[in-house]
Amino acid sequence: MGLFGKIFGKEEKKESCCCEMEIVELSEGDTAAPCDCGDACAAPGTESTTLTVLGPGCKRCHQFHENAQAAASKADGSVDVEYVTDPVAIAEAGIMSTPALLVNGKVVSQGKVLAPEEIAELL
Repeated sequence: MGLFGKIFGKEEKKESCCCEMEIVELSEGDTAAPCDCGDACAAPGTESTTLTVLGPGCKRCHQFHENAQAAASKADGSVDVEYVTDPVAIAEAGIMSTPALLVNGKVVSQGKVLAPEEIAELL
């Protein structure tokens, strides 16, 4: 899935495990074969959360990215952290001041560096 599809939700979202194995609907009574990733895979049906930090690469943006990674490591579920520095992607997301944070493609913060505890509350 492309970066713009993740940010703006333009691509169809399919359920998958951590190894990108697609989970399909089964008829009643059928069971799905387990994927090959073993214990690293989240249970089928669990959704992962994506945190996207948007910023040009300044010191404040790097600090925000580190705070997001700290919050993700303390979170109970599967949380992925992305860092976008592309000015076109930032502008297309409607961000007027950086750093900014998106949770699953939705803008939740702009123009300030949130502490890991504040980010964890947004999850």
